[in-house]
Amino acid sequence: LLSSSSSASTSSVRCGRDEGSPLSTRALRRSMFHPKAISALFALASCGVGAFSPAQVPRKSLVRLDIATPLPNVGELFGGLGGRNNNNELQPEEPERPGALIDLDGIVFSGLNGKALSLTDSDFPDRKTVERVIPKDCFEPDTATSLGYLSVSVVGTALCTAFGANALSVLDPANILTLPFWTAYSIVTGTVAMGLWVLAHECGHGAFSKDKKLQDTVGYIIHSIMLVPYYSWQRSHAVHHRYTNHMELGETHVPENMEMSADEKLYESVELRKSIMDQFGQEQGIKVWGGLQAFLHLIIGWPAYLLIGATGGPDRGMTNHYMPDPLTDPKQPKKELFPGRWKEKVLQSDIGIGIVAASAIVWAICDGPAEMMALY
Repeated sequence: LLSSSSSASTSSVRCGRDEGSPLSTRALRRSMFHPKAISALFALASCGVGAFSPAQVPRKSLVRLDIATPLPNVGELFGGLGGRNNNNELQPEEPERPGALIDLDGIVFSGLNGKALSLTDSDFPDRKTVERVIPKDCFEPDTATSLGYLSVSVVGTALCTAFGANALSVLDPANILTLPFWTAYSIVTGTVAMGLWVLAHECGHGAFSKDKKLQDTVGYIIHSIMLVPYYSWQRSHAVHHRYTNHMELGETHVPENMEMSADEKLYESVELRKSIMDQFGQEQGIKVWGGLQAFLHLIIGWPAYLLIGATGGPDRGMTNHYMPDPLTDPKQPKKELFPGRWKEKVLQSDIGIGIVAASAIVWAICDGPAEMMALY
């Protein structure tokens, strides 16, 4: 802002274009208190976030956007303040390159006017380029460090559980009046136990230890305790990363394809959203829809994903993490979620799930479902 709005500033105040030009205190002060700089700053402050707030754009079925370029120079934005930026005249304009074809239907642009949507493959570094700048030790699992983190999470979770077990004699979870306490207990204990899930996640990624037997043992036990099949999730999570943002083969959070017929869709969220808007109106309908989405994602989203592959791409069919075969015929049989040896691994995962689930049921029968739910 300072360098682009001050034509009086010399090469000592440039936008990083000239090498070996230190930013002197005097030049900085001249730029800071230059009338144009003050005017530009005042105008920018007056605009506030409005400059980047969504604005409606004419709708077109398909538009080719130019590749994202740097933001326009502040001097250009406030050219009406008088004067020209001599530095800009020395800077060649970047050539425009054809971007990706973008469907603008339903898209509201921000102040960047869709630049972020116009990136193509050539704008991103390849995998080897990224890996070269990451320290090599980041790719080396450290068993001792991992076991240290594991011990911290185990001890923390055990202490919380011991506190809850001792509270049973004073605060009976079967009494509705104790619900606030057990709710708070579940929040604290669940947050601490989240450390175990993070470590189990790293086991699935192969980042816990070079000792694969140790890694799979830790991952298998923690996953099973949390009723998540270890090998099934290991496979589906790898697929999730491999096909992120893929409309047909993505494993999670795949947007609904508006061009698909009702028979092809695994779910029809767009139709449901429209019916809610029609029933409650635009203002209240969006609140109802937001509340419904929060409930679906935060309360039943995880078990729904494990049981029916909720939010997954349509070409794998409906999947179940506890069953080796898809529930419906996949469009691309060669891309089914659990191919080949993974079918056996799914069944191996089910053994751990069965043991933990049976234990929870026996616990509920012996000591009551309220106690089991409160502590587990």
